[in-house]
Amino acid sequence: MMRRNQRGITTIGLIMVLAILGLISFAVIQMVPVYLENMKIVQVLKQTKSDLDGQNASADDIRTALGKRVNIEGLYDVDARKDFVIKRSGNGFTVAMAYERRRAYVANVYLLAVFDNSVEIIR
Repeated sequence: MMRRNQRGITTIGLIMVLAILGLISFAVIQMVPVYLENMKIVQVLKQTKSDLDGQNASADDIRTALGKRVNIEGLYDVDARKDFVIKRSGNGFTVAMAYERRRAYVANVYLLAVFDNSVEIIR
């Protein structure tokens, strides 16, 4: 009797590969909105910087501009009065937002993303 060479993947192997791909896909689906939100926050910071650079803006002016941008972008989980940190720097103000987002993954396992964004607005 001749032995034939085996080719391909077994059913159990295929199920394991599909399970791994499913878990990875589920993680990506959970994290995409988090990263899209971060992209909007970076855009808010950059637009505020471009609007107020060289305008001799005060901290209140910056906070007002941030609030308007946050509303325009539809960032409902972000509070411009509390979440953005405005500190005086050598040439103006540094505006920063450091935060983390946690999303449920499987059972009591969570996915965590940590962000730290900042710009310097020159007076």
